[in-house]
Amino acid sequence: MPTVPIVCVIAAFLTASAALAQPEEGDSSASAATESGAPAFAQSTADESWKQDVLVALIGAGARARRIHLEVGAGTDNRSFDTGAYFDFGWHLLVRPMGRRSPRSAIRAIVLQIDGGAGVNLIVEPVDTGISLSTNSWRILGQLGYLYPIDRWQLGGLVGVGADVLNIDLNSVMPSSSIVYVRLGPAASVDVVHEFLTIRADFGLRFPFHLGGLESAFGLESRAFGLDSTMTFQGRIEAGFTYAFRFIWEYFNYRFSGPTDPVPAMGDGERGHDHAIGFQLLLGWSL
Repeated sequence: MPTVPIVCVIAAFLTASAALAQPEEGDSSASAATESGAPAFAQSTADESWKQDVLVALIGAGARARRIHLEVGAGTDNRSFDTGAYFDFGWHLLVRPMGRRSPRSAIRAIVLQIDGGAGVNLIVEPVDTGISLSTNSWRILGQLGYLYPIDRWQLGGLVGVGADVLNIDLNSVMPSSSIVYVRLGPAASVDVVHEFLTIRADFGLRFPFHLGGLESAFGLESRAFGLDSTMTFQGRIEAGFTYAFRFIWEYFNYRFSGPTDPVPAMGDGERGHDHAIGFQLLLGWSL
């Protein structure tokens, strides 16, 4: 993806946030503060809908499986790479940097979020090859978002940059890859049982601009497009102790154009797809 569209998307998001942050004529918080003589910030933070966590830090583990299928050589040479289910570390950090500092509700809705995972020392066998390959996998995604509370709901979206790295022993089936992408998409959550259970759903579009070893392995030009979705069941038990169950689905679609060099790297390109699904149990603290 070109740099200019990426910058435009992020600039548009920040401009919209800044516009929302301007005080509106007839703002209810300001009116209440004027009538009662209390500061506007004290009035707004007393609103029950704004009793949101300003920091959530979680770490844990779960299981994840990933399958990559490539069609090369005009579809005559199919290659599949399946990790099977493996032990996967995970972490999640969410911060509302202005959650208790700004008198403006639109500013307090801004969030920063970091998510990641890693699978180490995996042993996988490409389908129909009879060989075993040592594999390491890790992922990280940093995002700027906007989650505005309305009654029991939080509605908004996030935009950020992520990386998905798959390191594989040298082989003739598939190279290691380092996918770097821009992600954007909506998010929504609802309090089912106050503090004890919140359900959140995220959906994202992924626009890779770097594919690592996949960029030249099956063609001089390689393109990709991705999707993801996450369902999170989260809650606070007592004194800030927080848990989360997360179900994550990730998908990439690849397109390769055949190499013109006399000696292709790993085959004449066509297409491929990459599916991953997993769950995580995370534990931690929230404030």
